Amino acid sequence: MTKVIDIEDRLRLEKKKKLQVDKAKKMEAVRKIIQCTRCLARCAKCGCQFDTQEMYKRHKGPFRFCPPCQEEYEEFVRMKETGEESPYYWHNREWEALWQRWLDYQAALKEYGESPEFIDLVREVEWDR
Repeated sequence: MTKVIDIEDRLRLEKKKKLQVDKAKKMEAVRKIIQCTRCLARCAKCGCQFDTQEMYKRHKGPFRFCPPCQEEYEEFVRMKETGEESPYYWHNREWEALWQRWLDYQAALKEYGESPEFIDLVREVEWDR
């Protein structure tokens, strides 16, 4: 009889483990959205890491880009505003679509981060610490 396992204790333990896994998944989702997508140490577009001095510089526009991405972004904006073509042959329709979709993705991330459900998730994760 000493080898009999108490099933109720085992079920409680399994439920506790599942809750811990669910909480870890929620925390990871919140961390990625809040911390990783808005990281001040990396370029918003390509993800390259900034030098420490670069990290604290003010950047033009709504995003923090490395110099090459900043140049590309400014060229994209100029083309959209003026309707002129780029002097660079690789700035074609697909390149424009890539930038537009990236901007749309950034807008979607912002909207999601401001949604009541995401705010509830952040509160839930903060309160459960």
